[in-house]
Amino acid sequence: MREVLYNLLYENSTTVSPIFVIQNMSVALVLALIVCITYKITYSGVSYSKKFNTSLLMMSLITTMVMSILGSSLALSLGMVGALSIVRFRTAVKDPRDTTYIFWAISIGLGAGSSNYYIIIIGTIFVAIITVIGDITFKGKEVYLVIVRGDLTSLEEVRSALFNTYKAGKLRAETITDDYAEIVYQVMLKDNSSIGEYEKIKKIEGVYFVNMVSKDGETLG
Repeated sequence: MREVLYNLLYENSTTVSPIFVIQNMSVALVLALIVCITYKITYSGVSYSKKFNTSLLMMSLITTMVMSILGSSLALSLGMVGALSIVRFRTAVKDPRDTTYIFWAISIGLGAGSSNYYIIIIGTIFVAIITVIGDITFKGKEVYLVIVRGDLTSLEEVRSALFNTYKAGKLRAETITDDYAEIVYQVMLKDNSSIGEYEKIKKIEGVYFVNMVSKDGETLG
């Protein structure tokens, strides 16, 4: 029995050639770039995260590397399971769609590391096309809250600037104290191109700060 287990764990191991590794990593790199481009094109939040997009690329490559290692040894596979059972990942994901991109990147790594090229190539192209088409078809106006705080003397000018900049907006709250005034204005934007217009309001004399908050809780400003 011991000899059978020994043969199963060690003698079945194969040596991975450098060409094999480069081939797997190259396929993973190309497909991961498609994921990154798709993420950037379809992103609709307040602040695009370049770091997260880079992490997707790294995730595919690292998963490919791990799969190449595990595919050559059953003993290493069992050891990796034990190691991963100790590690806990506590990264918070704000947008539910980010989770699907993470799973997509990992899937590419799993497929490339196991040399299932046809599956991940066809799957990645198909998912990318559907994602872009779905984003174009179902993309609606995003709701944002513009929060402005400043001196009482700047109140009228701020109101006028908000109305002129975001004509379809609605006044949601207005707080006036002895020291300052705060206005919460709801706006709906089709894309992120109009987000930068809030910079005009920040230049008004007497304005302390201007924040733009999306429905997902992301803050810009």
